Amino acid sequence: MTETPHTPADTPPRPGRTRARAVLRWFVPVLALVTSLGVSYGAYLLTSYSWDQVVSYESPYTRMSGADFSGIRPALDQPIPGAEPRRVVLVLIDGLRDDASRTMTSITALRERGADVRLTVPEPSLSYPTWTTIMSGAPQQISGVTTNWFEGPVEVETLLDVAAGSGRSVIVAGPDDLDVMFRASEVATATALTPWDYEGYRSGEIVDDALELDARVGGADFAFVLLPDVDNAGHESGGASEGYAEVVARVDADLTRLVEGLDDGNTVFVVLPDHGHTDSGGHGGWEEPVVRTFAAIAGPGVAPGAAEGHLADIAPTVAVLAGIQAPMQATGTAIDAVLADGNGRSRDAEFVRSAGVTLSYVRRVLGDRGVTGMESIGSPAELAGLRADADAERLAEERDARRPLLIGILVAIAVLLAVIGIASWRALVASLAAAATYAAVYNGLFFGVHGLHWSLSAFNDETMIEAFFNMRMLEAALAGMLGCVVAALVYVALRRAPRGPQHGYAAEWLALGGAAVLVMQALLLAQVGVFLWRWGADVTWILPDMREAFKCDLDLIQLTALGGAAVAGPLLTWVAGRWHPRVRRAA
Repeated sequence: MTETPHTPADTPPRPGRTRARAVLRWFVPVLALVTSLGVSYGAYLLTSYSWDQVVSYESPYTRMSGADFSGIRPALDQPIPGAEPRRVVLVLIDGLRDDASRTMTSITALRERGADVRLTVPEPSLSYPTWTTIMSGAPQQISGVTTNWFEGPVEVETLLDVAAGSGRSVIVAGPDDLDVMFRASEVATATALTPWDYEGYRSGEIVDDALELDARVGGADFAFVLLPDVDNAGHESGGASEGYAEVVARVDADLTRLVEGLDDGNTVFVVLPDHGHTDSGGHGGWEEPVVRTFAAIAGPGVAPGAAEGHLADIAPTVAVLAGIQAPMQATGTAIDAVLADGNGRSRDAEFVRSAGVTLSYVRRVLGDRGVTGMESIGSPAELAGLRADADAERLAEERDARRPLLIGILVAIAVLLAVIGIASWRALVASLAAAATYAAVYNGLFFGVHGLHWSLSAFNDETMIEAFFNMRMLEAALAGMLGCVVAALVYVALRRAPRGPQHGYAAEWLALGGAAVLVMQALLLAQVGVFLWRWGADVTWILPDMREAFKCDLDLIQLTALGGAAVAGPLLTWVAGRWHPRVRRAA
């Protein structure tokens, strides 16, 4: 890479100086290789660490009670003044898209006599995290349930805990995952739990179980039913497929049987999914069909009409309708547009609880200064804003503290480019062309050929994760090697009489490949630096934006894969320099 000046013929160089210069020329490609491999290894370690930080996130909020601000919650078996103890049937249809639900006569009938609620699902929009949010009112950051690898039971209070603690009879029918997550067989009065079946159709059997359990206990006060088959169809065929629609129709018929069998005229029905599915199948990310879902709520105490809310609002809303306390750690709050009345003091009790938990959250995030001078909370609508403001304030402080890290990374990249440019401006131009080629090829494959996005929905289910990331690594390595070939071609084009490796310039051609890979890595490292500045490497109190986190993991995987290009790239530039027609003609 270093452009060695010509030595006048009448001034022969000293042997010692010639040897030193030769050693220095070979030191450059070796240094580039070692540096690039070091960056790749560091990226590999950070990839594993950052992924584990989200998967193994330990929430600091699972013990929040709000007692310091709203007083100790009354015992669950102590009735709420004036509250009517209503029977509730909560049905979770795993993976049902909103548009598909509007083809179902059973859900349409509930909407027509009750509330049609548009819901927003928090990320990661995976089953265990969203089940937990529905049952507890606690999103992933609060519950600590971030993926389907979570090993239960959950550490936050759920509707099952509250209903059973309030003396209500509780039945649960669905997959045995409900036992793992919510201790259903310990908490409920009666259960019918079966292994998750990825091949057969189980919703009909689960509905039969629910009807039989209800008859056995003489009419349950609280019934929770989970129907899994729509999610299976989404993973197998995609949310826009004919196969998905066929399973939705079968579930529609079984849901009709369930509603007709349990409706005694004084029952509140709440039917909703945990998430939707992309057209091609998959969930976990931010796509509209995945995170824009619904709840159909009908029965006594329900105000008919349309409403908006978040998935975390369902548990508090159900609690008010049932006339019981809401789960302790719920950061959601009851959706007032769904409530025809406050069910005695149920709505008031829920507001006091949610206000206390919000203030506890603010103090956990900011310390005592976060609640100093706060005299009152006017309405439930203010609660989410208080939490968001606390998050923003702490993030701003942490980003100020991390700014030197980002500046350091950017300065190191600038120094790298300057060193390459001082050694050879042609090598710098060629390396920048290589980086542009890499970005075009890799992103063209990712976004164009594969049609992917920065989203956890990119892989259809968890079993595909390893293959997904391995493919990204392979494509990154290939794009990096192609970039090195382009660097060689550009370098030749910039010289009038290019000199090849066979003319004593082997070290320079090898160094060109190393420089090209380092510039590619620098491009990715700058993006990783921005993420680390915004969110940090440790996940201790807030989950990062999942779109940004997924992109960062992909950047780190590319950095790791470019270690392969760092080994092969210099060889490719050497070969290109050795056999390029212009180099051979110049000889």
